[in-house]
Amino acid sequence: MKKIVVVLASVLSCSALADWSVDSQQSSLSFVSVKNELISETHQFKQLQGTLSDAGVLDLSIPVSGIETHIPLRNERILQYTLLSKDFAAINATAKVDMSKVAGLKAGQTLAVQQPLDLTLLAQSQTITAPLQVVKLSDKQLLVYTTAPVVLDLTKFKLEAGIEKLRELAGLKTISPLVPVSFSVTFTQ
Repeated sequence: MKKIVVVLASVLSCSALADWSVDSQQSSLSFVSVKNELISETHQFKQLQGTLSDAGVLDLSIPVSGIETHIPLRNERILQYTLLSKDFAAINATAKVDMSKVAGLKAGQTLAVQQPLDLTLLAQSQTITAPLQVVKLSDKQLLVYTTAPVVLDLTKFKLEAGIEKLRELAGLKTISPLVPVSFSVTFTQ
């Protein structure tokens, strides 16, 4: 009988330690571009992939081919001139998450965190801090979303030439290199 209890306990603890995976159908990432200093437009990446390990290792990938600006020609130009999609298929984010705080949540409880993220765009990496709300939806589902946009300065990722090419092709006066980004990611076990 003791052996059965020990085996059952080890199986249950292994399931509690399973990695979390991004549910791409319930996750989204949007960003805002500003052109000619007054016109703002909201865009999105339609695909998010990744895992969050029980040890707190977060690894997210945003395939750049999933960009959606609602103008096909603009999608193509951003992929070609700014995101250099032939050489860089994804934007990546990694982090070390304090899972002891997440593990302590009960279904329906929330946790506010300031989470440092290492973001790699093209070959450039920057550490950004995202204001996040973590919601434990159930024992098998977490929701993590930004409580305020994270403003990326694309000049820190050396994207000025691509932005300038987009500006020139579109016949615009300006395209701001400051881009507010918001996301909502659902993780499942």
